[in-house]
Amino acid sequence: MYNRYSEEYWEKRFDDDTPEKIKTAIKRIYNAYPADCLPQGTSDPMYIMNVICHELGIGDGLGNFYLD
Repeated sequence: MYNRYSEEYWEKRFDDDTPEKIKTAIKRIYNAYPADCLPQGTSDPMYIMNVICHELGIGDGLGNFYLD
């Protein structure tokens, strides 16, 4: 997977308890689009994943994910 964002970029955006599947998913989303097409704040990637997971029924929208 091509990674246009540094590890330092992602370290600032994830908590230690963020599931690996969530990290991988949002990294894939962010690498699929030019940086100027997505919000770049420190909370934005996890906000996006919370909304996606809530809509899919695999999260509560508050940072809790129901994954296998």
